[in-house]
Amino acid sequence: MIAALRRWRDEEGDVAMLGLARVAFGLLLGWNAVRAARELARGYFGDVFHWPLVPEVLVPSRAVYTIVVAAQLVLALLVVAGRWRAREALFASAVLGTYVLLCDRLQFHHNRWALFCQALLLSLAPCDRSFRLAPRLPGVGPLWAARLVGLQLSIIYAASAGSKLLDPDWRSGVVLLERFHLYASQAIAAGVPEHLMNVLSQPAAASVLAKGAIATELFLAVGLWSTRTRVFALCWGTCFHLIIEATSRVEGFTWLVLASYLVFVPRMRWPSGGAATRHHWWSVS
Repeated sequence: MIAALRRWRDEEGDVAMLGLARVAFGLLLGWNAVRAARELARGYFGDVFHWPLVPEVLVPSRAVYTIVVAAQLVLALLVVAGRWRAREALFASAVLGTYVLLCDRLQFHHNRWALFCQALLLSLAPCDRSFRLAPRLPGVGPLWAARLVGLQLSIIYAASAGSKLLDPDWRSGVVLLERFHLYASQAIAAGVPEHLMNVLSQPAAASVLAKGAIATELFLAVGLWSTRTRVFALCWGTCFHLIIEATSRVEGFTWLVLASYLVFVPRMRWPSGGAATRHHWWSVS
């Protein structure tokens, strides 16, 4: 057991795609900061009813919160640029975002909390060596933190599938049916054919889709880790989340998941014909 943990701790590999993951998370953090700025322009949450998890004295004033939001935006830009201590900026973004959620429980959304968790974990990985406004650094580094990002994603899938599996309304398709009724017009406006939404809004179709969604999440929780199923899992998961994005309102969760998928890309192997497998920069040695 100890030997296995040491191998996990000391494992190294190509970290080039972690830079792209950093850029994607930086854009998501920037989008989150812009959203917070727009909400602040409409009114400061501390001036109305809010539900802090920390003592009220730690909830910032409007002026201080304005500085926090501005800092989140600047940090996001530093993360995207990949220069000037990008990993530290990623870590600070996660800490500031978590602090805001602790100041007002009403702002909590699963996707926001997951974003800050993933950003913190990615900040521990050498994600500042590529996709940066500076010369590229050596592309081989430790992978343990990237594994934690992937593990967090698997936990999200397992928890989501488990909660749906234990909920009879979800298993039967009632929840999905209600969601289709709520967001059908939005999906049609986004380009989804109206006749398709009419079919999906039938109880029988919703029941089948609900069971398929649960099975998909259970598969993705483990399928992303196997070299035999990873390519299929990434493709299937991408289609799965894009369909959800088109037919429901899930804020930034779709893009968070797709950004998290990038930590799996460096370990993929692509066949180059025949029985041999050619190792590219995204392969594992």
